[in-house]
Parts: sequence; C-alpha cells; structure tokens
Amino acid sequence: MTPRVLVIQLARLGDLVQTIPAITAMKMSHPDWQIDLLCPRQLSALGRLVPGISEVVPWDGAAWHRRAANAEEEVRAEHLAEAGAGIRAISEDLYDRACILNQHPRAFLAGALLARESVGAVSGKPLNHKLSPWAEYIRRVAISKRSHHVHLADAFCGMCGLSPPNDIRPIHLPPTVFPTDLEPIGQSDGDWIGLLVGAGDQERLVPIGVWERLIVECLSIRPASRVVLIGDQHEQERAHRIQGALSPLLLGRVWDTTGRFSLVQLANLLARCRVVVGTDTGPLHLAAAVGTRVIGWYFARARVHETGPYGPNHWVWQAETKEMDRMAAIKPTQWPIAETIALLGDAAAASVEDWSLWRSYRDDLGAYYVESDHEPIEPCERAQIWRQLQPLSVA
Repeated sequence: MTPRVLVIQLARLGDLVQTIPAITAMKMSHPDWQIDLLCPRQLSALGRLVPGISEVVPWDGAAWHRRAANAEEEVRAEHLAEAGAGIRAISEDLYDRACILNQHPRAFLAGALLARESVGAVSGKPLNHKLSPWAEYIRRVAISKRSHHVHLADAFCGMCGLSPPNDIRPIHLPPTVFPTDLEPIGQSDGDWIGLLVGAGDQERLVPIGVWERLIVECLSIRPASRVVLIGDQHEQERAHRIQGALSPLLLGRVWDTTGRFSLVQLANLLARCRVVVGTDTGPLHLAAAVGTRVIGWYFARARVHETGPYGPNHWVWQAETKEMDRMAAIKPTQWPIAETIALLGDAAAASVEDWSLWRSYRDDLGAYYVESDHEPIEPCERAQIWRQLQPLSVA
C-alpha cells in the first residue's frame, strides 16, 4: 500500500516557497510516496505547482479561528460536529505521517488529527508539544539573534529527517494570460527589472523616496531597461506615490502591475523579469523559485544566512548593526542604490558603509552565503550543526 504523507505548512508565502527543497528531497528519497500539502487556502493555487505534490489540501484558517473562538465561549455539540466535518473534508482516512513545518499549535493540532504520527517541528506522540532538535535549534537562533548558518529551507529538510536535495529546479509554470495592457512585459528587448514595492511587515518597507532614486538612476544609466512595480492590492497606493514622484519622461518605462495579478500570474510575471529587487518577502523567494536572479535588501530583522533567496547566484545586501543592538530591528539611514544598479549590469560591487554584500551558493548541505570579497568556501559551522542534529545525514 502506498504510504501517504501530509506536509503541513500553514505560514505565509515565503515559508511555503522555502518548503520546496524538503518536498523535493522527500520525493527523491521516496518516489513511491504520495505526498500531499496542507497550506493556507489563499496559497493553494501555488501549492499545486510544487513538484512532487500529489494533492493540495486547503486550510481555511479563518473558519478554524472562528471555531476556536466559539469553543472558548462555550463548547456545544454543533461546534464539535462542525469541527469534525471540517477534518473529514480534509481527509476521510488518516495519513501515515504528518511532516509539521510550523511551530504553531494549529499545525500541531492538524498533525494530531490528520495522521497516525507526526514528525518535523515536534517529536513524540500526537499532541506532544516537545519540539524536535531542529525546531529547538531554529527557536534558539531566533531568540539569540546569533548567526544562522543553516538556511531555513534546509532546516525544513532536517525536520523531515532528510538531507537537502542535490538538485533544485525552477517551478514549472503553466501558461497564463496577462491583462492585455501588461502582456508586453518581458517580451521585448532590454532588461525588465522587477521592484517589490511592498512587504508583509511594516518594518521591512523600503521608503518610497529610495525606490524613486533607484528607478531614476537605474533608467538613466541603463536606457534600454524597464522597471516593473510589483505588489498586491495593498501596495497600489505606494506604487502610485512612486510614479507620482517621477518625471513624466520616465513613466513610459515604468510599468505598474500592483494588485492586478493572481498568485500564479505573479509567478509568471516574476519569471519574465531578468532581475527582481526587494526585501525579505514572499514574492522575493517566489522569484528565486521560478529561476529569476534576485537582489535582496535585508534589514529590520531579516538575516541573509537564515532566509536569503534559495539557490545559487543571488545577491543580498545585509544591513549591519553594532553587536549590542543585534536584538533591535535595523533601520537603515542610507541605501546601496548605486551598488545595486551595478549588480543589475553584472558589474562588480563590494560592501559599503552600514551594508555587507553576500552571494549565494549551494552544496550537498544546501544553501549558504559568502561575503562578496571572500572565496566561496562553505562555512564549517553548517557541517557541525548537521552532525549534532542529524548525524546519519552527514558523512
């Protein structure tokens, strides 16, 4: 009988994208397994594009939040009946195993209700909230803010008892139709440069004036290039303000797509760009997953070693701070604009004041980043961590 495994990833877009290496490794190690994915309903269309997934099971977070609120007031028979029906709608039969990749009670509960055993963020029997060694490691790093030399996507592999996969291929995208006025994006000569103008967290928003400067200087130096403003409906006002600050002579080279694409269309849009620039957000990781080169601006609480774009040949500018301030969110006062434009043209760039520049690589232990003026030698700390947490996976 074919083993049935449920991968549970109930966090946001970036976490779902960074789950892809674990799913790839699982399918490579166990090609006969049926691997299903439980993810937020709004991300299910993207989940269906992940290689190795047999079925995507949408998780209606709003409905379960409502049920929990009702239960806090008074547990009634109809509440239990509704919850039971919700579980049966996900799966009539128990999965053999749940791979839980979130340190959140709702993920623990889903694993306990839907599978005979749970691995990943928890260890032991269902509803045992004891964190696994990998989950404890991630939590310690998050609390201490010390350097994280195992990428989060590779830690997800470790949670599943797997080594990172040898090969990561871009997500295969189905043909999709763009709005007629946006169809030319990426189809004509010249570089199309995507700018992710928003961020899920307010503290990770790049000031509008900084985006304006980047656009003006970039289009001045690179006359054949075009800029694509990318974001959801919440970023439309920011995009309008950015365009409002530009010279009318530049507007024909700046394309505003904010709020006009579905998630699958967004993936196709990112694939049409030669380079995508943005902060540590879900669309940035999605751009890397579809095979587009990425330049990240990492500040606030974002850290390159933990959540840098996954895969080789990406660049990350990491905002630096004093050791005594490492627990606080970093708020840059200056930005590496000219240096980022140099990277767009494949020119050399180096660390600047208050920012260090890092380049991504991959080996048999997954992704790692090396500072731009150093030889691409993988940090020895990674192998030590793997030996401590998963000794059988490292020779």
